[in-house]
Amino acid sequence: MQTKTENTEPTAPAASASAISAVLGDDDLLREILLRVGFPTTLVRAALVSKRWLRHASDPAFLRRFRDRNPPALLGFYLRELGASGPRFVPVSEAPELATAIRRAGAAEGRFFITDSRNGRLLVTDFDSTACRHAVLSPLHPARGKVVLPLAPKQSLIWFFLPENDGDGAVAVLMRPIGTETMLQVDFLSAGSRVWVVYRTAVIELRETLPPIAYTLPPVRGKIYSLTKCGYILRLDMDAAKGSFLQLPDSVRTDNFTLSCGEDDSMLFLIHVEGCLLSIWQLPTTSSDENDWVLVYDKIHVREACNRLEDVLVMAVDDNLEFVFLWLRSSAVLMHMHLKSGSEKVYDEVKVRDGRFLDINPFMMVWPPVFPALREEDNVEG
Repeated sequence: MQTKTENTEPTAPAASASAISAVLGDDDLLREILLRVGFPTTLVRAALVSKRWLRHASDPAFLRRFRDRNPPALLGFYLRELGASGPRFVPVSEAPELATAIRRAGAAEGRFFITDSRNGRLLVTDFDSTACRHAVLSPLHPARGKVVLPLAPKQSLIWFFLPENDGDGAVAVLMRPIGTETMLQVDFLSAGSRVWVVYRTAVIELRETLPPIAYTLPPVRGKIYSLTKCGYILRLDMDAAKGSFLQLPDSVRTDNFTLSCGEDDSMLFLIHVEGCLLSIWQLPTTSSDENDWVLVYDKIHVREACNRLEDVLVMAVDDNLEFVFLWLRSSAVLMHMHLKSGSEKVYDEVKVRDGRFLDINPFMMVWPPVFPALREEDNVEG
């Protein structure tokens, strides 16, 4: 009689479970897997598995790698036309992982004008029945509510911005000509609990009289960049107490451009459009050369504008310098170009009467992600 030999090979489900356990039990492999989940929202959900996963996901060194591989995503933009009571949110991302964040961004309503947008927050001028007050909104964290700031100083040359850190306050840049027409006092202010407080001051002498200023960018590395109405850029260096005027690149012959310091503040970018051709220059914020512009995108064809035989007006750019928002002059509609891929999207549903009186504020995903605390009964080492 033939005896049956016992099968000692593991079953397919058991072998699969063993392989998964071997992979996820290896810290190095687990970090590489977490690095590739793509979105901070997915990383937060993965961190809920156990305290071990949370420890890896929230490690500062890991987060630096994650950010390099997966920069904060553009959720959409807030659009406000002249005369509108408040902005409306237009989604850009179609990623299912960001659906909740996009829904929350679209729920931000009210009678306000957006002054600045940074890291999932909005600095707004709130038009209520009594006064115009600055306030900070956190659409992605509704529980934070609206933080109303102290009444701002009544000055003509003052600009308000969100701070670089994830706080509920704001900062301001105040310029005051003193003495001669070329002497300028520059103050940095922060919003205290009841009043605005000066925390840094410099007296800077200019080569010529302070020209009219069109707008000012948020301070970067102790420097302030202001676009003047005279065709050049005013740079104020608080550390060196020095002012200089930056000439525009030679081929920029129209005022159809905008400035940005990007997400990491290491470069000043100039985004220019002539007809339907888009070009971008960069200037290191550490450079002492007033004409050290480098051309990084040279006369890219905006295909939609070329196909329609239209000129475009450059409106805004996101913090990652990935999306450029444009207005088709004749069609009176908005579009964007994704610089890395060259893809374009036309927002035919967003009709705009006059792009010259349109305010666009790109809205980015929050960084770093906010990780929840795990309960004691959750698995410590799983």
